[in-house]
This record gives sequence, structure tokens and C-alpha cells, in this order.
Amino acid sequence: MHRTQLPKLVLLLALTVVGLVADAQGQDVDILIRGARILDGSGSPDFRGDIAIRGDRIVAIGRLGTMSAGRVIDADGLFVAPGFIDMHSHADRAFASDDLELRRAPNLVMQGITTVVFGPDGRNPAWPMADEMAAYRTLGTALNVVPMVGHGTVRGQVMGDDYERPATAREIEQMQELVREGMEAGAWGLGAGPEYRPGRFSTTEELIALAKVVAEYDGFYYAHQRSQSPLPLWQTPSIAQGWRLTGTDGMRETIRIGREAGIRVVGSHIKAKGPTSWGQSAVDVLMIERARTDGVQVYLDQYPYETFGGGPVGVIPNWGYAPPGSDRSGGNDDPRWNRNDLLSNPRENLRRNLDDPETAKALLGDIAYVLDLQGGADRHIIVVAPGDPSLVGQTLADVAAARDKTPIETLIEFALRGDARLRSGVLFRPLAGHRFDVDNYMRQEYTATSTDGGVSLSTRPGQHPRYYGAFPRKIAYYVKERGVITLPFAVRSSTGLSAQIVGLTDRGYVREGYKADLVIFDYERIDDRATIMEPDLEPEGIEFVFVNGVATVDAGRRTGALPGQVLSRKDADSADDR
Repeated sequence: MHRTQLPKLVLLLALTVVGLVADAQGQDVDILIRGARILDGSGSPDFRGDIAIRGDRIVAIGRLGTMSAGRVIDADGLFVAPGFIDMHSHADRAFASDDLELRRAPNLVMQGITTVVFGPDGRNPAWPMADEMAAYRTLGTALNVVPMVGHGTVRGQVMGDDYERPATAREIEQMQELVREGMEAGAWGLGAGPEYRPGRFSTTEELIALAKVVAEYDGFYYAHQRSQSPLPLWQTPSIAQGWRLTGTDGMRETIRIGREAGIRVVGSHIKAKGPTSWGQSAVDVLMIERARTDGVQVYLDQYPYETFGGGPVGVIPNWGYAPPGSDRSGGNDDPRWNRNDLLSNPRENLRRNLDDPETAKALLGDIAYVLDLQGGADRHIIVVAPGDPSLVGQTLADVAAARDKTPIETLIEFALRGDARLRSGVLFRPLAGHRFDVDNYMRQEYTATSTDGGVSLSTRPGQHPRYYGAFPRKIAYYVKERGVITLPFAVRSSTGLSAQIVGLTDRGYVREGYKADLVIFDYERIDDRATIMEPDLEPEGIEFVFVNGVATVDAGRRTGALPGQVLSRKDADSADDR
């Protein structure tokens, strides 16, 4: 190069750099959020700043006074956080349907949720995994989707209806092949439900064998654990015939899977159910802390309520309505109990079972167990009583006292004399949890947030309020009202921690270059509102929600947009390699 050209080249380069800097400061962006209190998802305190969005990404954070934008949002006095990640969602079937309103997930977007983790309890809405992912993409979704391989699904694919037994070595190999197929298609891990059919007939060794396949892809395992009470949900004492699990057995199994498979594991929607199990969180926390000290990556997720289950429940076990002498060895959720021919005369069957002294003794013992498991008579709120609407909102204990009967006598009276449309006469929403356990699980640094809910377009009293309120409730009740956790801690448990568990590398935090999944909320106004009796009340205080830079909630109103993406682990791996 000629020496006389060097000064010109240096000057040209200098001018180019100056031009680039000026352009970066004055460039147009699509959205500029000004003056926000930013919670970045790490658990750090908030800081004031502006956020610039171009397309689907955050391109700048800081004092962006000279920057212009197609739209400016004045966030003075508001908090901006990463979009909430639901670690246990049942929106999968809604998102795979042809109903656009279901795909808009109105009850979920209004909570500030931007990403949902599927495959809960070990089930997939479609198989192979590639077909499930294609179903989500076909018409679009309001939220980002994290697909998971369902253990129950692959077990059913291999074993068919012959699943009420341990799998053979060859069957486990076939399941491993299907799990690998699902991971190759883009799944992020293995979801399991060893308390449900068909997963409960699996051995821990089977689950470890499948988890080892997932570990090869740096995936994770999460499960509705085998037991979170003295007996699994499907059993009662008369069915168990002396066999018992402790509430910690499910956690022990999850930790063992993590240890032996070398994989991240999650005890999903963690709870201590019923008075017999209250206080269990203290034992779980000690077990988890020990395992984490040993290097096992153990996590939890939790929905922030003392009431569990998806909807109204009865208390009398199903076998009580079956013909006397029926085999109940298959468990309280045995499909046989739901056949119309078996339960065609439920009241007469119940009466005959109660007339037989030996059967009555077993049945009354089961009723007492279920009542206790669900929190007791003073924590059973009547939510459906067609024959006598005046009972709605009262507790079983209050109704029993007013009738000068025991709670169990009242239950039987309901079942024998109540409205013909309900076998049990009335339905309850039980409060089976204890504040101590809910708080204790929540305070742990490894506990993420979930809804364990799906898309809901209509409700009735007794549907769980988590469908509409889980994420706002964590802030409104556990941060603002009771001070159980701090706001940065609550946001991290709903964002950055979840991204860490899943393995997402461009979501869960407010950072430059990350996807523009954001929620803007008014801390003073945020309130979950949904209750047991009015479960469909939308939360307040969620002002804006952005998914991939597109608003699903704008100035407190749903937009109906479907900007969600199916997040493929395979695509993420490719991006990391670039």
C-alpha cells in the first residue's frame, strides 16, 4: 500500500466508526420502552432504564435518550420483567386443536406468561414428536412452546394395553429408541407421571434408562412424582391392602434418577397434601439440599396455592358406587369404574355396599382417608350443590354441624339423597395444603413457578383459580401482602430459573440479544383476583405482554395475536454452534 494512501484509509475508517456509533444511538427501532424499573430475571434488584426492541429481539438496554422508535411506551412507575415461563402447562391439547380462540390462550396471556413447558404428567397430545410440533405450528400459538417427550406416551406406544406390569428389557430398549427419536425431533427432555396410568407400573430402573438417553442431549427430566401423600392418589386404604408410600418416596425416586442418569430433574407442582403430610416440605428440602451438595441438579416447580387439583371433587371413592363384590384391585381410577354399565345404579350400589357390614367398614375407612387427604371437613368448600344452591360456599363441617351429623354421615346423605345428576350429590373444592409447606417450598432458590393449568374459555365454581391467577398471585399475595419472598426473587423463579432448568439460552432474562419476551406490570395494582367461587376473574395490573416482540396484551387488553414459536432444542443447538 502506498504511504500517501494510509492517512486517507485511517480517516475513512475513523469516519466509518463514528458513523456506526451515531447510527447505533439514533437508529430507529420498532418499540422503545422508556423509564422502566427493569427486573432482569437474575434475582438482582431492579434498575431504571429503557429497552429497545427490533423485530423479535432486545437490541439495547440503558439510557437511550436519542433513540427513536415506531412506538414508544412510557413505563414510568412500571416494572419490566422477562416474560413468565410456565414450567408445567396443560395447554398442549388446546394448542394442537383447530380452535383459534384456544390457541390465543386468553387466561394465560393475561397472567404475563410467554412460554409454556409441555409433556406434563408424561402425556403427549400427538405422536411422533415431529407431528406434535407440526400441530402447534400449523395455525400458530399465542405462547412459545417447549415440547417434551411423554414417558406415558412412549410406554403406551411400546406396551399398548398390556401396561399393568414392569417392562421387559426389550421393551425398555424400544422406549429408549422412541425417546431418542423425540429428542432428535427437538424435544427438551422427558416428562413423566409415575403416579398415573400407565407410568405407575414402571420401575425406577425403567425411568433411569430413559433419562440416560435424554442426558445425552443435555435435556432434563420432570415428573408428577410417584407420591406426595401417604398413598398415591389412585389408592385408598382398602385398595392398598397394607402397602404404603411415604410422601418423600416420590422425591427420593426423582433424586435417584438425577443421580444415576446424570440429568437435571424437577419434582413438578410440588406439594404436601393433607394433614398427614403437612410439614413434609422440611424433609424434602433437607433431601434436596443434600443431593445438590453431592452435585445432583434437583429442582422443583410449584403453583402458589394451598388448594390442589384441577376441579371440584367428590369424597366417596368410585368403588363405593360399583356393584357389591366388584374387584377394586386396579385402583380408584381404574377405567372400569367409569363404565356406564358398571355404574348405572350408583345410589343403589352405594346403599347395598353400606348395608353389608364388612364392605361398609372398608368404605367408611376409605372415605375418612380421602377426607383427611383433602384437608379435612373444615377445609372442604361446597362449590356445586344443584339440589340445594344455598349450600354453595359453605364448608362440609358447617353443614354437618347444622344438621347435627358427622361429616361422613353428611357425605353419605348427600350421595343418597342429593341431586340425581351427581353421584356424590355435591362437589367440593378442598384446601388440602398448609401455609407452612407452600411458603417453605417457595422460598427455595431452586423452586420455579407453574400453573398446572391449561387454556380456559369458560369456568364453573370450583375450577382451580390457578388457570387465571398463578403468576400474578405469586407477586400480589406472596410478595406484596405477606412478604414471603422478595419481588426480584419471585421474578427470577418465574423467568431466569425456568430458562436455566429447561436450557433456554436466549429467553428468561432482559438482556441485549435476547428474544423480546417481556411483561410490563404495575406493582401497586397487580392482583390475581381469581377465587374458588369465581375462578375466571382476570388479574389486574398486567399492562403489556410481548412474545417475540409482538404484543399479546396491549394496555391491559388482549390482542389475540399468535406470535409464539415452537422452541426446538435442535434449533437451539444449531444456533449455539454458530
